[in-house]
Amino acid sequence: MKSLERLSAAVMLFAMLALLSACGGSSSGGGTTPPPGETITATGGTPQSATVNAPFTSALQATVSTGGTPNSGVTVTFTATTATSGATGTFGGTNTATATTDQNGNAMAAITANGTAGSYTVTATASGASGTATFSLTNNPQAAITATAGTPQSTAINTAFGAKLQATVLQGTTPQSGVTVTFTAPSSGAGGTFGGQATATAVTDGSGNALSPAFTANGTFGSYVVTATASGVSGTADFTLSNTISLTGDTLYSFYLSGSEAINAGPNFYALAGSIALDSNGNVVAGEQDYNDGFGLTSPQPSGDAITSGSLSVDPSTGLGTLTLVTDNANLGAGGTETFDVQFVNAKHALIVQFDGTATSSGSLDLQTLNVPLAGGYAFTLAGVDAGQYMSVVYGGVFTVSAATFFQNGGTLQGTYDVDDFGAASTPTLGANFSGTISAPDEFGRGTILGTGIAGTLNYYMVGPEALRVVDVDDVPGIIGDSMVGSAFGQGTPGGGQITFTNSSLGTSIFQLQSTWQGNIFAAVGMFTTNPGAGTFSGFADDNEVQNGVQASTAISGTYSLSNTINGYGSLTFSSPLGDIRTLGIYMAAVSISDPNNTTNGYGSALLVDLDGADLNGVGMVAATETISNSQITGGYVFGAQEFNLNINGGEFDFAGAGSITNLVFGGTGFVSDPWAFFKGGTTDSNVSFSGTA
Repeated sequence: MKSLERLSAAVMLFAMLALLSACGGSSSGGGTTPPPGETITATGGTPQSATVNAPFTSALQATVSTGGTPNSGVTVTFTATTATSGATGTFGGTNTATATTDQNGNAMAAITANGTAGSYTVTATASGASGTATFSLTNNPQAAITATAGTPQSTAINTAFGAKLQATVLQGTTPQSGVTVTFTAPSSGAGGTFGGQATATAVTDGSGNALSPAFTANGTFGSYVVTATASGVSGTADFTLSNTISLTGDTLYSFYLSGSEAINAGPNFYALAGSIALDSNGNVVAGEQDYNDGFGLTSPQPSGDAITSGSLSVDPSTGLGTLTLVTDNANLGAGGTETFDVQFVNAKHALIVQFDGTATSSGSLDLQTLNVPLAGGYAFTLAGVDAGQYMSVVYGGVFTVSAATFFQNGGTLQGTYDVDDFGAASTPTLGANFSGTISAPDEFGRGTILGTGIAGTLNYYMVGPEALRVVDVDDVPGIIGDSMVGSAFGQGTPGGGQITFTNSSLGTSIFQLQSTWQGNIFAAVGMFTTNPGAGTFSGFADDNEVQNGVQASTAISGTYSLSNTINGYGSLTFSSPLGDIRTLGIYMAAVSISDPNNTTNGYGSALLVDLDGADLNGVGMVAATETISNSQITGGYVFGAQEFNLNINGGEFDFAGAGSITNLVFGGTGFVSDPWAFFKGGTTDSNVSFSGTA
């Protein structure tokens, strides 16, 4: 029995020793290290950066091991976080990816930066592995290219620009060197070349700058953009350039005319307006124009006709000269070449008549000033023929231009007009409101007016901020379209600011009024004095009408009114008709209507429109006058005339010339354009003598 007890005690002691050994203990109180656990660490691809939307160069690598021994076949999950800025990365379009460790315990995942620059982290975890592998990543902004020198700038045609074009490539704020930049000029129209080529390349330096070769303007006027681009770089560098005519002594003149054409199965009414550039030798180096006869003979829109060459020769002793314009429209003039006779009044203003036998018309040639934007109020008239009925139509009114950035963006306009168009309505429309937009002018002061309701499209040519020549350019193939031309004159002071017109703005004045087409021939001139307080006028006038004959030195009187709410807009009504003339629209201006470059003698000027409905209509002008003596009417004078006569086919001739007055005897020479042979001889006649006594 005792032997059995001793055996049981021995077994128990052995069991306790075995338990202590398994627990790392010893009978003497010592211990042993437990076996290591599984861990995960980031072993590749951190830290690193990539451009936004581009893949990172190195894949992310996480390693799973136990006590330094790689664990294969372990599934690792990679998760991209999103920074506050929105920067993150994606694994094939998602923010997580899984990979299995290889025999070296490595799991790898390729990652792509999203489109937001910034820094963020990616984590990797594995089930059963302690800890997290963390990767630090940065999305760099994409390199961008910008124009940093040489824009905007201008130069004369066929000359080199003063500054080379510089494009700069930066990644954020870090310059990118060694980047190849390609500069590209327009392939047609206004543009230029780099040593004869439309493109050129340059490589960025340590500051990220690429400088183009010298750039030379071509022979076409206008503004355009040269672009610079680089592979892998966002955006383009845009250089705004302009080929001008103002840096080599060239001078711009605008012109406008209306009359009768013999071409295109005429006689038809036609309207013409444009601008030309003259060099110091009188060569026409370029220009633009718009022609419209209402029967389909029009300049293409929106480009108009290009004037490619020509010449102006003038006799300095008389101011009489010839202007030849070569256009790209072979339907006009003689195979595209138009000839005009001009009679200069002064260096800035001339009367002009088409003088090539294909058409005859009267108008004006005026020096252009294009560096001052339009703004403020304007009075205007338009005259021509209407659509469908081909009857005489006239418009008159006032408008205001709002154009804070006129030369860059154009502006808006709004105003009030009267219209007499018997082909459309038996009675005139008075006081109609309108609004529209006006585009910025091009190199020749040409722009477009839309949305007025007066015409679908009106083109204008700036004489300067004080005056515009306006032409209707609508063309409806197969039917008669509107054809009109006219002017708008400023209502501001030479130093800036808007004049407020009242009845007192109209004082002692002379006036003229005439038809503009053979459908209703009349002409009237006269003078009157006003009583602003009573709103009345009285004076004398002469009138010549085909239907009603001549009234000479006829007393006139009536009432007039200038609106206090519509600036410069008014009416003038005859108490007793002057022939068929009863009601006139009157629209006050502040510049000389006959010579808009004369800004010192225009107060009291106005435009007139006859608003008599079915009877007749026409346009004219008012000019302030003063009491003068016969002895003051002396010296040199220029005159022009336009005549219609229904007794001959077509019935129009135009006459302009210059002479002198001594003791009220006027004599000189001029030129006659007479395609329908009202006078004897050919269709044009120069050095025509004239004389007469007042």
